[in-house]
Amino acid sequence: MANRQRAEARRKAQAKAARPGDGEGGGMNKLYIWAALGLVLVLGVGIALFVGGDDSKSVTADSQTTVVSGLPDSQPVTVIGEALPAFANDGQADPAIGLAAPMIEGLNFVGETITADATTNGAYMLVFLAHWCPHCNAEVPRLNDWKHSGAVPPELDVIGVATAASPSSANYPPASWFSNMGWEWPVMVDESQGDGTAGTAAQAFGATGWPYGVIVGADGKVKARFSGEIEPADLQAIVDDALAS
Repeated sequence: MANRQRAEARRKAQAKAARPGDGEGGGMNKLYIWAALGLVLVLGVGIALFVGGDDSKSVTADSQTTVVSGLPDSQPVTVIGEALPAFANDGQADPAIGLAAPMIEGLNFVGETITADATTNGAYMLVFLAHWCPHCNAEVPRLNDWKHSGAVPPELDVIGVATAASPSSANYPPASWFSNMGWEWPVMVDESQGDGTAGTAAQAFGATGWPYGVIVGADGKVKARFSGEIEPADLQAIVDDALAS
């Protein structure tokens, strides 16, 4: 009888040790399970922080926002020559074509001199951009693609003009906007003539909307003006025709 009781006790002890979750082997299994759950939890939180949260504060792998503070949104601009007539953009012949372009001299965001003058620059293209303008936000990536394609004629000097600054509007200040948009050409900061309105340089070249471009030949005469969004291929055709005229 005693032998049977001892044998039964040994059998129960062996069965208990073999059950998952009990004994030394069971303790190790629990440890592995909790470690795995912890790893999943950490990975889940990391992913949530990377792709979720407050959209206004999120930073992703392919987009980053930088705020450049302390740089001016208006700089003095000197204009020499007659202002061009306002651009109508109505499909009719542009009365400015063939006129002598005014010379403008201003400063970039850090106070370096920027000049737009055929005697200094040769042929050049001014691109007037407003940080709050949705069409400008759509157009700058196209201009960047055009530059990176290698299709920009080497004899054409391209200058951006930061105009119509508005502290109460989107993407302010303009220095941050140009940086975040990846603009790689020089930028002249236009002299403000009021919140969100065309600055001194823009008015001298007849700007009436954004984005706005003017191509001036090496002879100092206006060859083309255009406004609004434009595909790189269409811009290329305008530039080629302008430089050939």
